[in-house]
Amino acid sequence: MSRLAVAAVVLAGCVDHGPGPQPRKIEASYVRDNLVAQVPADVTRVGVSLGGKVEYVGNRVERTSWIPGQSLRVVHYWRVIEPIGPDWRVFAFVRGAPSTADFMNLEATDMELGHPVGSWKPGEIIQDTQDIVLRPDWKSPTATLYVGLIETGGHDLGDRMPAAGAAVEDRAVIARTMPVDLSKAPPPQGTIYVPRAVGAISIDGIANDVGWATAVTSPDFATAEGSPEPLGRAFAKMTWNEQYLYLFVSITDSDIFSEYTKHDDPLWKADCVEIFIDADGNRRGYVELQVNPNNATFDKWWPATRAQPGDESWDSGMVTAVKLKKNGDADQGWDVEIEIPWAAVKGKDPQMAVRLPPEVGDRWRMNVVRVDVRKGGKDAAAASWNRITFADFHALDRMLTIVFADAQGNITKTAGTPPSAPAGSGSAAGSGSGSAATPATHKLLLPGSAARP
Repeated sequence: MSRLAVAAVVLAGCVDHGPGPQPRKIEASYVRDNLVAQVPADVTRVGVSLGGKVEYVGNRVERTSWIPGQSLRVVHYWRVIEPIGPDWRVFAFVRGAPSTADFMNLEATDMELGHPVGSWKPGEIIQDTQDIVLRPDWKSPTATLYVGLIETGGHDLGDRMPAAGAAVEDRAVIARTMPVDLSKAPPPQGTIYVPRAVGAISIDGIANDVGWATAVTSPDFATAEGSPEPLGRAFAKMTWNEQYLYLFVSITDSDIFSEYTKHDDPLWKADCVEIFIDADGNRRGYVELQVNPNNATFDKWWPATRAQPGDESWDSGMVTAVKLKKNGDADQGWDVEIEIPWAAVKGKDPQMAVRLPPEVGDRWRMNVVRVDVRKGGKDAAAASWNRITFADFHALDRMLTIVFADAQGNITKTAGTPPSAPAGSGSAAGSGSGSAATPATHKLLLPGSAARP
């Protein structure tokens, strides 16, 4: 018994729309325009006879492959040989490969509603346009479209009109099988694809280098559960190359506040950006990095979890630059650009099972948090790329899953994957392999000023 027959009752039941909302009103002119004189020459021929009364001639599509979450237009062509009668209708569904459970039942098309099977006349050629959005969570490398005719109210394979031809399975016409490009599937919630940089990035606090052109951009950071609303908004960009992970965070803030100016000061007690990276994703052993509006930095290695002591003597070797945004003396916000050498993500665990530099398709866990504190150290608030609780900014279970992608956003490595930006294309500090032993270099840009060491 075929895999379609095993699911016959389920599938046949799914395509029986039954009572519900009133169908869309289809204009008579639409029907007239889609009763065509001949089948176009560019149609892929299928040639299946249904009960000797109708021929499913074939179809044409706008692309040769499909992407999860993407719409595909399929134009079907039916040739009527004999009257069918009022008790039949078209069914259609999409199935994945036999090894998957991917399935989509399809709604009636405009032509099926405006010119139902019972009104089909001998000699008609029916052009039936169907727009199909492949499910974003589709996992199969292929998607096969099946169509056919079934008795109104029918639920069994035996209720389908017999079909004869090579492209038939369980009385269903195999209209077309499409390859699915899973590498371009939209990420599930809590996951982002981080494209590789297409050019050099200079750490100056202004994300206008060519290398930022393909970066992934976050939505506005989500306010932490239980937190007051921060002043203004924040968003981030992220990209990478062979040497570094790059992060840019832009913050709107009319009350910029931090009294801390030295490395490893308690920056989290005032305005700052915090980055947490659990590169191997095992929720044990991770790094914490911070930068504040004064371009002071903080880095800490957590060898286990937050419940055990961390190590502030560790130095990440990151390079940062801050750009303050003001209108006269009035605060408008601040931007920070950060370059993190790959060796830093292992902290003090050189045996961590993480490939450095990462390759396309590798997955890490991390999060970016914005801390907002009003002048005087009051009314602390927080927001983040992936939402956290106000009680735990570290929140290892709430980190983003980041998937490294090529410059086009593909997460599946292919023979044509271009190389990363050449070594040395980032800032001068940390040249070579990006060792975390290189001392951190920090720059502060004041409004209208040039970078200074």
